[in-house]
Amino acid sequence: MSERVALYALGLATPADAALIEADAAELAAVAALHEALADLTAALPAVAPSPAVRARLLASLAREPGGAGRFERFVAQFAAMYDLVAARAREVLGTIDDAATWSSPMPGMSFAVFRGGPAYATSDCGLLRVAPGTRFPWHAHTSDEHSLFLAGIGRDHLGVLYHPGDVLVQPAGSAHDFETVSADDLIVCVRHQGVDFAARRPA
Repeated sequence: MSERVALYALGLATPADAALIEADAAELAAVAALHEALADLTAALPAVAPSPAVRARLLASLAREPGGAGRFERFVAQFAAMYDLVAARAREVLGTIDDAATWSSPMPGMSFAVFRGGPAYATSDCGLLRVAPGTRFPWHAHTSDEHSLFLAGIGRDHLGVLYHPGDVLVQPAGSAHDFETVSADDLIVCVRHQGVDFAARRPA
């Protein structure tokens, strides 16, 4: 496994390296394998929950950082590369996720936040998706490649595959799926595509 893949999996890759990895199916598969290994390792460790007071102070300090990404700081490099944004703009967008005013909710249990991508993705649909626990995002087909980065919560697709924070999913044009939130917390995903079809019929 290359150092570039390891850094990408940890959210530390440079935007240039991240772009190379996202264009290489083999390296994306290596990233997914590393995420799975890290998840297994994490599951094997004894859980140590911070006290409510410590957790509250930590989250409050992150929220107060001017222009910061708060609890999503570790995703800044991946997020910037995914949308062709400078790091400062990536932090700005990520820093709005916990602000209720960021979101619009056209469907029960789901919220969306749209923003403009950088020059390389100026014609793409760029945004954030929030899905409440127990809610299923409907079946849809992709009319172009769709890139997703999972930021929070746990999602499960129609095949039973689980997606955790840090996982990257690339759905090629012509593919289709749905997914649901199986964690106690909201599923938060950043998505980039150029068209989806919600009229697509789900296979029997």
